[in-house]
Order: sequence, then C-alpha cells, then structure tokens
Amino acid sequence: MGDRLICVGSYTEDSGGSGPGLTVLREDAGGTLSTVAELEVSGCSWLAWHPRLPVGYAVNELDLGGVTAFTLDADGTPRVLGTLDSGGSAPCHLTVTPDGRHALAAHYGSGSVAVLALDERGVPTGRTDLAELEGSGPDPERQEAPHAHMVALDATGTLATVVDLGTDTLWSYRLTPEGRLVDRVASRLPAGCGPRQLVRAGGQRAYVVTELTSELIPLRESAPGVFEAGEGVPASGRPERNHCAQLALTADGRFGFVSNRGPDTVTAFALAEDAPPRAVAEQSPGAPWPRHFSLDGTRMYAAGQTGDVVVGLDLDPATGELTERARHRVASPAFVAAVPGR
Repeated sequence: MGDRLICVGSYTEDSGGSGPGLTVLREDAGGTLSTVAELEVSGCSWLAWHPRLPVGYAVNELDLGGVTAFTLDADGTPRVLGTLDSGGSAPCHLTVTPDGRHALAAHYGSGSVAVLALDERGVPTGRTDLAELEGSGPDPERQEAPHAHMVALDATGTLATVVDLGTDTLWSYRLTPEGRLVDRVASRLPAGCGPRQLVRAGGQRAYVVTELTSELIPLRESAPGVFEAGEGVPASGRPERNHCAQLALTADGRFGFVSNRGPDTVTAFALAEDAPPRAVAEQSPGAPWPRHFSLDGTRMYAAGQTGDVVVGLDLDPATGELTERARHRVASPAFVAAVPGR
C-alpha cells in the first residue's frame, strides 16, 4: 500500500483544547506517520468529505458554531475555501448528502440540526433549514435539554436521523430537494441511555451506541426512520467508568467497533442479523480518551484526545483484533480519518 494522506481534527484553545485545528499527516508504505501541514480551524472536532469534489468540511465546535470548507493542494497543504455560520451552538458532527448538494450539522449545545446548501464548488453558501428539537431526559446534568450528537443519512440521502443524547430520541426527517427537513418521526430509546451515534447496517438492521449507559443497542428499522430497540449489551467489561464515543462497522458488516473513554479501549463486536451483538475482543489502542477512530479496510486510526496522540493500527479481518503500527503526536485530537482518493 502506497502513501496516503490522513486528516486530523483537533480542539483548539478557543474550544477547550491545545491543538492546531486541522492537521494533515502522510502515512508511508510502511505505516509511519509524519506531519505534512497544519491549518488553524477553530473547534475542528469533526470532518466530512464531499462525495465527488476534493473538498473537506470541518465543524467549528464553538458557542457560535460554523462549518469550514477546505481543500488540499497537490502536496497535501490545506487551504480554506469558506466558512459559514451554522445557526447553532457547538456543532459536533456533520455529513454530506450523496448528491453533494447539502451538508447537515448536528448542534450539541443548542439541540438543533442545520442544513447548509453547497454550490458547484462544494462551498457552503447559506442555510436552508434549522430544525429545533425539544424535550429532556432523566439525567439532570446531561439531559436537561436536547443535545443533537449526530445526523445519520440513509443510503439515498433523503432520510436524515438525528441522534439526540439529551432526550433519548432518534428524530427522523425527510430531506427535500430544496434542503428542508419535513415529516418528523420520533423513535424513543431507553430512558437515560444517552444515544450518541447511529449506524445503519443494511436492510432493517441498525445499531446505536449510548454514552450515558455505555451500551451497544441493536435496532430494527421497521419503516423508514422508525426504530425499535433490542436489548443493549455493555460496551466494556472493564471496571472504569465508561463514556462511549465512536461506533463503526466493517464494510462486510461482520464486526462493529466501539471506543470506550475511561477504560480507554476499543471493543470489537461480532454482528449477525439473527443474534444480539457479542463482544469478542476488548483492546487498548494506546490512545488515551479515544474520542474518535475510523476504519479503512484492514486499518484503524484512533485519536487519543487527552494523550495528544494519533495511533495507526492493523485490523485482523477474521478476529477483529488490533495491532499497533505507528503513533504520532497531535495535540487534542478529536477526529482522524484517511482522505478519500488521497
């Protein structure tokens, strides 16, 4: 495998961290990581990519949130294309529709989801909708109000499901061609679970990871945007207090992985359509407070937020086991992933 570019998003001083914002790394054929360039992007805690254009997007997780579009020059140097006010507080996740016409951002702070129009260059030009959530949950500290943590699109990009940690709810909307969120449907999850991320696994299968109860919960999407929860399983068998973060599935759907902050581990689950998730391995990726990780074939990249480190690991596709390949210092990393096509 030849050289590839890896993008890391980090918390900056104005967002409670000490990182540079956006860091571009190069991974050589042997797996060694080195820094190509850095770019100051405030509160750069989540990244996404345009489906066709060489354009990336970063949330600005600040009290007055925004989305920054950027591109990478031939040598990997990042360059800002534009920044747009997202209309809410502390956006922590965003995704781009398959047709490349809209980006959707989840605001953890203000409990809303924004739809941003993208022009032919992939640059955000305006907000087409802002859906405000409502309600609360039983945890008075974390669930006093809605806290949108993710927007998960279906394969067509016309069904958007908002994962609301604050109200234990999955809010699903139909996204119109004009960028409006309509026909809202609510799917309630177990009280106090604090859902954080949702992944659709094909057919009616889906999974949600919870932060407050630290479980992996299987779901059945009985109708588009309508979810029924199965029995959750613990995400970690370690004694430390856990705060689950990232959820990702392998391309073949055989394994799911959950990162555990506190135990500082990643748990591999065997997944099957007719059986509950089964933990098969829990390993330390060597990344303290693993806020985010990404899968790329037989490789995993993990961001250790409090350890100021990004770790590259090899993934055994037969067992789900991980082996460290390389590590590289990046301050306050919150997101790490390979750049598509680079």
